[in-house]
Amino acid sequence: MQMADASRERTGLNVALIDFNNLSPQANSQPTVLDTLELISILVRGHFSPGKLTRPRDAIEVECRIYDGWVDRAGGYMEKYRLANSQLGALQSLEDGVRILPRLVTSLACHPGAKLTGTYKNGGQKMVDQMLAQDAHFYSEQDEYDQILIIANDDDYVPAVLAASTRWGKPISWIRKRGSTPHDLHFNLLNVELLSSSSWA
Repeated sequence: MQMADASRERTGLNVALIDFNNLSPQANSQPTVLDTLELISILVRGHFSPGKLTRPRDAIEVECRIYDGWVDRAGGYMEKYRLANSQLGALQSLEDGVRILPRLVTSLACHPGAKLTGTYKNGGQKMVDQMLAQDAHFYSEQDEYDQILIIANDDDYVPAVLAASTRWGKPISWIRKRGSTPHDLHFNLLNVELLSSSSWA
């Protein structure tokens, strides 16, 4: 599969839900975290870019929610969180007609005041797949959002995408590293765009 034509008209709000660990499981130093943020920039801008703009106010803004095991069981932030958070400014510039509004996710979109602890536990991430899945449902039911973009390579998101698209009918685009999976046939009659990206190394 190839990247879809991103020039199609979008007039409402847009959100990208991104599994940081899926993109780069070994990102735990400043250079590797920066590389992963750059990859996020490439994938998000490549998907939403409207082409050449004549006026900055015509830019497309994309809320970019980035998920990982950011918080330990005691509620402290992991070093990877501190590294990524200190570099988020690199994503926010206006490029290719797209302005990214990034956030490292520590709570659900439907309950932003409830910080979830223990998303990093026993050497891996916990609850992260469910956080992204629940947010996919939340944004799917919001009328003001044009489109949800998911960037993840994990089949754990198949049920969430199927359920959200079936219930709400909101356009969902899913960028993965792989070309296809046996589950793809379930999306044939739904408003789901399955994409693979050669830039996802």
